[in-house]
Amino acid sequence: MATIRCDQHGVSHEAFVCKHLVYGKYLGFFCDLDDRQNPYPDAWCNGCELIRIEHNGWNDVTEELIEIALVCGGCYEEIKQKNLLGSESSTAVQ
Repeated sequence: MATIRCDQHGVSHEAFVCKHLVYGKYLGFFCDLDDRQNPYPDAWCNGCELIRIEHNGWNDVTEELIEIALVCGGCYEEIKQKNLLGSESSTAVQ
């Protein structure tokens, strides 16, 4: 897992989220839990989840329809907290 330098959190593991999550609040938080070694699995919002479902998963089409942002692990945790809905568990796909 690669690291990046963040102005707020210093050197941290890299993470990838949809851009909606970066700027949004209470948008839902879905993540890919297939890689159990990754503490910051790829994450996306409810809107991007609808796109993923409509196109039967992630593929070339869905990857062109959404924008991904690179963030650090600290930012990822902050983004996750501000986009969780209700009493969701942080250990499951939301």
